[in-house]
Amino acid sequence: MNAPKLTINSAVETRTVTTSKGLQKAIYSQRATLETEAMRIQIEVEVDGLDKGYPVGAVKEWDLTTDLVPGRFGVELARRMTLVDPVGAKPQPSRQAA
Repeated sequence: MNAPKLTINSAVETRTVTTSKGLQKAIYSQRATLETEAMRIQIEVEVDGLDKGYPVGAVKEWDLTTDLVPGRFGVELARRMTLVDPVGAKPQPSRQAA
């Protein structure tokens, strides 16, 4: 079974939600395409901040087994997705100023 593939489609966007206690909280996310052998859908991927997003066009795989957590009614998925570089992808060389 192949891991679901995500392609990042947008820069980080911010929306504000009101918590159950009435406080305002910023949510940072990026639009992405989730693709499996059986389907392709548009989703939002939550990130930690405006500067913590993935580059537009980046391709990641969703590590589903890492995101399985015990839940109230059995096994559930964690709220945050664990995204990893695709298996077989060459690591990007780091660029350092000389």
